[in-house]
Amino acid sequence: MKALLFDLEDGSKSLGGREAIKDMFGLPVLSPSTYPQFKDILMKLYANKVVETTESLMNDIEVTVKKNVTTPLEGVSIDAIILDTFSELSKKYQRSLSKQHKNGVMKIQDWGKLKNTLDGLLEFLSHLPGILIMNVHAKINSLDDGTTKMLPYIDGSTKEDISKWFDFVFYTKTIENAKGDMVYVWHTQHSDRYAHAKDRTQLLAKEINQDFQLPIEAAKKRGFESVKILIIGEPGTGKTLSLKTLINKEKK
Repeated sequence: MKALLFDLEDGSKSLGGREAIKDMFGLPVLSPSTYPQFKDILMKLYANKVVETTESLMNDIEVTVKKNVTTPLEGVSIDAIILDTFSELSKKYQRSLSKQHKNGVMKIQDWGKLKNTLDGLLEFLSHLPGILIMNVHAKINSLDDGTTKMLPYIDGSTKEDISKWFDFVFYTKTIENAKGDMVYVWHTQHSDRYAHAKDRTQLLAKEINQDFQLPIEAAKKRGFESVKILIIGEPGTGKTLSLKTLINKEKK
């Protein structure tokens, strides 16, 4: 498997040095310092185009459906794209918007531009072939009734609907096992606290080990053409470390 890791906040150190990661994933780690740099890299790898398909419904009635697809350019062979983290990528774009003003503060129209740009990027990424893994920091939101809800840490309204682009949305957790050791797990099902959690295959348990082979295999069983996974979690709860499981079974 060839996986391209975008390390946007120097979190890949938990996987080892850059040479170790290149050996692991088959491609070098990329760390663009600005949003335009990140976008330029994508444009050198993929192109978006509209594909028409004709479907036969009934009694010789046919309809033509147009669909946006993202395809790799000639010579590009990548099995997985990893963004670590989308929280920092959105911050980079937000900083570029703020720098356009002398006081360094975004105006109302900038927030709309932030939303539209991030949504456009998510749509583009959702059409990628193969595997997409996106890590996002979690932010705890306290409600009036005293309960708490964990939301993706993204400025602007994108945090409210980011989950719609993904097949799997998991929240990271650490639990203590019978031996007293702390174990990293993913919470996979919707609840008041984990509002974005979902599993479109409906094949996974409520809590599973942080092993990417589990959702990938579930997606294969359901016949998914691609696999889109969003991981939401606080720092130190396994978001980056779990990326090792992308290649463990293949190496075995």
